[in-house]
Amino acid sequence: MHILHFSPHLAPGGTAQMAADFACALQRTEQCTNTVLSPANELVSRIRLCGAEHRICRKPSLFNAFAEMQRLLRIIRKESPHILQVYSPQAAAIAWWACRKLPDHHKPLCVGVLSAFPQSGFITGFWKKCDYFVTISKHLRQHLLKGLLSTRRKNLLLIPYGVNQNQCFPQFCVSADHREQWICAHPEAKNSLTLCIPGAITPLHGLQDLAPILSGLLRMGIPTHAFIAGDSRKADPAFAEELKKRFAEADLSEHISWIGARPDLREVMCECDVTLCLAHSPATHNHTILEALALGRPVAAYDHGAVGELLEAFLPEGRVAPQDTTAMVDTLSQWHTYRPSTISAIPYPYRLADSADSLLRLYSSITGHE
Repeated sequence: MHILHFSPHLAPGGTAQMAADFACALQRTEQCTNTVLSPANELVSRIRLCGAEHRICRKPSLFNAFAEMQRLLRIIRKESPHILQVYSPQAAAIAWWACRKLPDHHKPLCVGVLSAFPQSGFITGFWKKCDYFVTISKHLRQHLLKGLLSTRRKNLLLIPYGVNQNQCFPQFCVSADHREQWICAHPEAKNSLTLCIPGAITPLHGLQDLAPILSGLLRMGIPTHAFIAGDSRKADPAFAEELKKRFAEADLSEHISWIGARPDLREVMCECDVTLCLAHSPATHNHTILEALALGRPVAAYDHGAVGELLEAFLPEGRVAPQDTTAMVDTLSQWHTYRPSTISAIPYPYRLADSADSLLRLYSSITGHE
C-alpha cells in the first residue's frame, strides 16, 4: 500500500510536523510505502533517513494554487497512491481539484487529518471533500461533530498524535554534563521547587496566573523558582512588559528565569520538578505536555481540552480546575511534600507507533489492502 502525505505547511514543531512523523512511523512498520509532498526544510533529511520519499512543493497561495494542483496531479498519476492524506484545508482544496481530473478508478481515497479548530471561510469547506477524517483529540472530535463534520460522523475517527517513544520515554535520563551545566547556569534555583512553563508567551497561555501561584507557594514557606520556556522575541512586547511589571510588583522577579525557546526542552523538563500548563483556552493538542508526561515527569495543568485528556490517561491528580490558582498552589504544595507516582510505560494510544498502527487499520478497512 502506498500513502502520499500532502502537507504544504510542513514545518518543525508541534502539529506542523505531523506529516513527517506519521510518514516515518508508517514506513517503519514495513507495511506500506510513504511519500511526503511538502516544502523543503530540516525535516526532509529525517523523512529520507527512515526510508520514505520526499517531493518538493510550495506553500499554496492565490498565485500558485493552479500550479500546485498540477504538480500534485502529476505525482498521483506517476505514483498511483492508494491513500492521499492531507493536513490542511488548503491541501484538501488542492487535492480535490487535482483528483477531479482523474477517472474514478484512479482516484486515491482522501484522508483529512485535522489538528486544530477549523476557521470559517471558503477554503475550510474543502475539508468536507475528503472521504475520511482523522482527528487527534476527543475535544476536537466533539467540536467537529457539532459543527463542520456533523453529517460525517461515521467517517470521522479519533487517532491521537502520539509521542516519539524513542526520544521521550519514562526511563530517559539527563546526561551528567547537561545536569552540571544546568546547575551552574541557575544557582538561584538551588533547593527550590522548580517549575517549567513551556509555550508561547501570550495571555491565552495563562502566564498571568504565575504570580499568584508563586506568591501562594512562597507564603507557605516553599522556596520556588519558575523557568519560562517560551520565545520572548515572538511575544507581544506590551504583554511581556506587563508580565514583568506584575512579577516585579509581587516581588517575584528573582524567582523567575526567562530561558527562551530551547532546543533542549526535553532535558529542561527533566531538570525541573514540575511542568505547568496554565492555558486559559482548551487546546486541541499539546505535544510538549505529552512529551513531559511520556518522560514520566509530573505535570499540573488546567483540566480542559486535550491537556485534560492527557492528564486523565497519564496523571489524573495533575488536573486542576481552570484558572483556579488556589487549587494549583494546593496541588504543587502537596507534590513538594510527596512526589506523585508517574508512569513506567507510555499508555496506549499515546505512542507514535500506536498512531501508525491505528492509521494502518484505517487504510486496510477502507481500501481492502492488508
